[in-house]
Amino acid sequence: MKNVYLAGQPDVYDNWRKKFEKLENFSFFNPDTDSDQSSPDTFFPQDLEAVSKADFFVANPGTKPSEGSWIEVGYFLALNTSIPGEQCKNMIIIWKDEREPKWSIEFVKKAGFVVSTVEEAVEKLQEIAKSN
Repeated sequence: MKNVYLAGQPDVYDNWRKKFEKLENFSFFNPDTDSDQSSPDTFFPQDLEAVSKADFFVANPGTKPSEGSWIEVGYFLALNTSIPGEQCKNMIIIWKDEREPKWSIEFVKKAGFVVSTVEEAVEKLQEIAKSN
């Protein structure tokens, strides 16, 4: 069973995590439901602990503010690369075409695999899991 951290938009904006949770042979951590979101004192350490235990990481920053997602992305990247600037082969970032600012996609592409839809991310997760 491979652990996958699902970072990004809460279900109130985009119910995207359900498409992943149907996959077999994966255990998913959904910060919306798997950590105590009542305070940064509870969810921040719980979420980062889950990030540290993840084999794979999927981020969906969506088009609404998603500051917490970028902290989680950076933490997973630091834990799963050995040199600065190295692309993480176990990270997938869903970057919707309408996401702003447009210039930042060039930085995001250096972090991990970038796809534009949830469906592409599901396929990419299955592909990279097979190669590990």
